[in-house]
Amino acid sequence: MVSSHRRVVVGVDAEGRSGVARDARDMALAHPPTGVTIEEVWWQAEVPARLDDDGARDEVVGLAAPPAGGVVRVLTVPPAPSDRPVDLHYDDSMHVITMLSGRLDIILEDGDVVLGAGDTIVLPASVHDLRNRHDEDATFLYTSFPLAR
Repeated sequence: MVSSHRRVVVGVDAEGRSGVARDARDMALAHPPTGVTIEEVWWQAEVPARLDDDGARDEVVGLAAPPAGGVVRVLTVPPAPSDRPVDLHYDDSMHVITMLSGRLDIILEDGDVVLGAGDTIVLPASVHDLRNRHDEDATFLYTSFPLAR
């Protein structure tokens, strides 16, 4: 399956000059049972990154971020059925969500936040659920990496 978004990865040639190393719609895709589309932009196994890292995976995407690195994804969430129960969950990661289009409800233990295009929320190891209670798809950039305690 081909992703709907283009990923351009820049590399360095033998003379040390920057140039395009990869330009394709080849992001790894996943479609969980909820109907959400996940396009993996980059998977970084460890940080700090190295120049020879190739985080442009094309295998099946799992939801978990790497335990010592980070992940960047584009998610598209269709409108949820009104009878779908809230699924508050927690993981020990830092999530940064920036809305690209549509609206998304972030359900917290003490209230909800509605995000629109251009809005960002930072969820540091927070109990939450993501829900699209609106009439159009919600698309957002999702970055996640582990937290040190």
